[in-house]
Amino acid sequence: MSEVILITGAAGYIGSHFIESFIEAFTADDFWRARAPRLVLLDDLSTGHVEFIRRLTAFASERGLPEPAFEQVSLLDAQALDQVFDRHKPAAVLHYAARISVAESVGNPALYFSNNVEGSRHLLSSMKKSGTRNLIFSSTAAVYGAVADPALRDLPLAESTPLGPINPYGETKLQMEEEIRKAAVEWGLNSVIFRYFNAAGASLKGRLGEWHEPETHLIPLMLRALLSGQPLKVFGTDYATRDGSCVRDYIHVSDLASAHRMGLMRLLTNAVQGSEVYNLGTEAGTSVLEVIQAAEKVTGKKVAYEVFQRRPGDSGVLIADATRARTVLGWVPKHSSMEEIIQTALQWEQVGIKNMNHP
Repeated sequence: MSEVILITGAAGYIGSHFIESFIEAFTADDFWRARAPRLVLLDDLSTGHVEFIRRLTAFASERGLPEPAFEQVSLLDAQALDQVFDRHKPAAVLHYAARISVAESVGNPALYFSNNVEGSRHLLSSMKKSGTRNLIFSSTAAVYGAVADPALRDLPLAESTPLGPINPYGETKLQMEEEIRKAAVEWGLNSVIFRYFNAAGASLKGRLGEWHEPETHLIPLMLRALLSGQPLKVFGTDYATRDGSCVRDYIHVSDLASAHRMGLMRLLTNAVQGSEVYNLGTEAGTSVLEVIQAAEKVTGKKVAYEVFQRRPGDSGVLIADATRARTVLGWVPKHSSMEEIIQTALQWEQVGIKNMNHP
C-alpha cells in the first residue's frame, strides 16, 4: 500500500519543518513505513523558498523515501490545482499555504481574503472532485482575538472560548474553519484543525529555519538586531500585562510538526469523523521583554531596543489551553523552552540561512 500525502505551502516555514519531521519519522516508525507514503510538495514560491524543497528532496533520498514530487502551483489557479489532484490522487492534504502577517493583513485585507480564503476554497473544491476526504488545516490563535469577557481575558484560551478575531488575518482563518466544518456535513470531509499560538525556533539539525521576506516575527527580528547591533522595535509597553508588553505562548516548530503527524495518523486510521479542533501551545506565556531577557541570557549579549506605539490588530495576551491535544492526541511539547527556541533560531541565523545554496 502506498498513500500520497500532499502538502501545500511546502516551501514555507511550518510546512517545510513538517516535511522534515515526517521524513525522520518514516525511518523510525513502523506505522509510516508500512504505509509507504509518497509526498507531493506544492508551493507557488511567492513567499516560500525553492532551497527548502531542494534540501528536503535530498533528505528524503538519504532516508530511503521515494523522491517527493514538487508542484509549483498557486492555489488561486483552480484548473492547475485540479490537474495536480488528477495526477497524484492524494489520500490526505496538509494545508499550510497562507499569508500570515497581522500587520500586512490590516494594511491589505483584500490580499488576505484572496489568498487565504479563495485559495483555500479552490483547494477544497479540488479535494471534493478527486475524492480526497482527509485534511489538516493550519489555523491560528488569532481567531480568538481580544477576549471580550473580562472573566476569561487572563485565562488560557480553550477551543470553546468564544471566537472574535480583531484583524483580517484571523478573520480569514476563522472563515475557512467554518467552511471546512460545513464541508464535513455537505460532502464528508474529515479534518483536523490546529490553532497555533506563536510558532518559533528552527530545525533541531540546523537544516531549516524561519525565513520570511520581510520578516515580521519577534524572535528572528530580535536575533538579527542582536547580531547587527541595530535596535529592535518593540510595539507597545502599555498593555495590561505584568511588564506592559504583549504576552504570547511560544511553541517550537518541531513540536508543531509532531502534533501534525499525530493528527495525520488519526485521519488515515479513520479515527476522525467530521472536524476536530486543537490548540497547540505550551500553556505558558512569555512577554516580549521576557523574550529579550532570555536571549540576553542565552547569548551573553545585550539586545538594544526601541519602544513604539502598539500595532493595530495585536492582542495583549494569547496563551493556549492545550488540554485537548494532550488528552486526545497524546501530544507533549518537548523542545519549547524559550532557551531551546532561541538556541535553534540563533543557529539558523548565524549558520543555516547562510548555507542555503547547499543541500
